[in-house]
Amino acid sequence: MSTDYITFALNQVRMSLAEATYDAGLTRSSDTVPQSAARWWKARVKALVIILRRLIMLMALSLCLEAVKPRPPAKPRQDDEPVMTKAQVPYSIALSGQTQVYSLDGPGFPEGGAGASGPVPAANLMRRFEALARILRNPEKYAVRLARVMERRRRAGAPRPICQAMPTHRLKPELGAIAAALPMLLADAFDQWNNSS
Repeated sequence: MSTDYITFALNQVRMSLAEATYDAGLTRSSDTVPQSAARWWKARVKALVIILRRLIMLMALSLCLEAVKPRPPAKPRQDDEPVMTKAQVPYSIALSGQTQVYSLDGPGFPEGGAGASGPVPAANLMRRFEALARILRNPEKYAVRLARVMERRRRAGAPRPICQAMPTHRLKPELGAIAAALPMLLADAFDQWNNSS
């Protein structure tokens, strides 16, 4: 796999994320954004997350991993309880395709339920933006992590993953071409899933 393609695709995701964040008004100094803008932004970011996951998986499948050195198990201490504060970033974008939100009240979605109306707090959307930007700053680290997970699954005899096509009609032309090509590129990369030792 050409690193030029992955670099170009990651730059397109970065630019689209920045444009969507600006267009939704999240860069303004107000504490809230209209619900329609929040919904529009979430729809755009959802497509970007799918593309980013697939790009990281493509990067992970092209890596040749070294054997992991076994580490001694860490000894848990009684006084090392993790303390959650409101300043911690609650969003985590999982590369397996599930997004989980944690807050001080436990798992949930702080923006409210399906029938919520009115302005949406911009801080919650910006936390989601920061989680995605954190992955985009150093995607190689996440690719190595995912490569190890995929190798464990392959050795355990898990079936070959399938990557389905996603709708591209609402994406920019460059990003749409990337999203349309990724399922074929991943299918080629996964051809060695059952053949490798």
